[in-house]
Amino acid sequence: MTPEHEGVASLVMTARSGLPPRRKAGKPPVHHPRVLIAGGGVASLEALLALRALLEGRPAIEIVAPSREFVFRPLAVGEPFWLSEARRLDLEVIAREHAAHLRLGAVDIVQPDRATVVLQDGTELPYDALVIAIGARSVTWLGGAVSFAGSRDSRAIANILSELEEGRIERIAFAAPPAMGWPLPLYELALLTEAHTARNGVDVELTIVTPEHEPLEAFGPAGVRLLRELLAERGIALRPGATAERLQGGRLLLVGGDSVAADRVIALAGIEGRPLPGIPSDPAGFIPVDEHCRVAGLEGVWAAGDNISFPVKQGGLATQQADAAAEDIAAVFGAALEPAPFRPVLRAQLLTGEAPVYLSSGASGRSAAGFSPLFSPQSKIAGRYLGPYLDGRRHPGRPEVLTDIEPPSADLATQLAEEEEARELLLTLAGGAAHFGDERTARQYREAVEHIDGTFAAGGHTPQSKRTVKRPPGRS
Repeated sequence: MTPEHEGVASLVMTARSGLPPRRKAGKPPVHHPRVLIAGGGVASLEALLALRALLEGRPAIEIVAPSREFVFRPLAVGEPFWLSEARRLDLEVIAREHAAHLRLGAVDIVQPDRATVVLQDGTELPYDALVIAIGARSVTWLGGAVSFAGSRDSRAIANILSELEEGRIERIAFAAPPAMGWPLPLYELALLTEAHTARNGVDVELTIVTPEHEPLEAFGPAGVRLLRELLAERGIALRPGATAERLQGGRLLLVGGDSVAADRVIALAGIEGRPLPGIPSDPAGFIPVDEHCRVAGLEGVWAAGDNISFPVKQGGLATQQADAAAEDIAAVFGAALEPAPFRPVLRAQLLTGEAPVYLSSGASGRSAAGFSPLFSPQSKIAGRYLGPYLDGRRHPGRPEVLTDIEPPSADLATQLAEEEEARELLLTLAGGAAHFGDERTARQYREAVEHIDGTFAAGGHTPQSKRTVKRPPGRS
């Protein structure tokens, strides 16, 4: 999937969420199943919580992680500005709370034919179900820039803020990597920097450079419109459809010959796959999975999180992948349920230095954005089980499962305009995919268009007719 397609991957796939789930033929139920979860991040914890909710005390669950510390990384973006910090929790405590065992270590080799993993210290662990959630690697890709991947880079960002306050620099560019996994933190860094400098009376020129055609285009028309208005209001310049190449003489040179004035550049870290011997991977090192997150060609092995081949790398999506894997595992072990496939629904909270923005792109390509929460609890990672669990540690008695909140109603003209924009974008992408011979992707885009047209038809609109809708000015 090309970078220009990545921004609408969730829109296309969620438009097909009304399809009935495919029932998988499983093995006879295992009486005392052993579930091994490799990794200690978001997808791993969601898989643990989901399995306990679906199977209660039946499986013996063991987590293999390199550290006892679970780091809630999305809040790290606020650390240089003293607005938030990455939360750190004890994995052993979490595992014990859910009748699981934590083993410190890392999986070195998977032997699917023996249903065994080998750890780096040589320990062999058998499994009846294996969930691989080891995450991907963060990589520096732009020489001379300050790379941001999380807490470890907070000091470097804070140093740039100090340079601004001391008047030593006045122009900063924020660059997204050529192959984007998740660009939202880049927008947060730019908005938080603007808010910080405004509070301190510092003049600064800020520019965002991104390969996206529109800012945070994965969230659809409502998200794009709000982001454009917000960036303009804050005086942050936007260079969409551009890729940074190198720094030279106070300028950030772009692919194609253009450039942006920049005294400092903050580049969002790139992501590369983490191949695991015994597990198939694509040319970029990511694990191919099916719609239930089963690893392609293997029995008893599932994968979730940033290390799978789905192009958008986001914590909320990682939890949805873990949920799909957990339901499939539960069905294999005899639970009376129809496992739901992974149908991505994007939910996000964007930190701005002022009121946070809530964004979502849900079923049927629906796009919503605003300053009112669109899901509860309002966590930076909107996981079905993990979000409420983390929130419940601070606020006991809150709901145990993530719930969506209906966005404020919009007028019909605005709804039709948004849907028409989505329709035209999908048709354009379908034509592009067909031109390059990718008929499967083109068909998926056309199916999404049919779904949108059906929605229009239900509302009395004739899909074949060309509509001209006047959008109310200034609406976010």
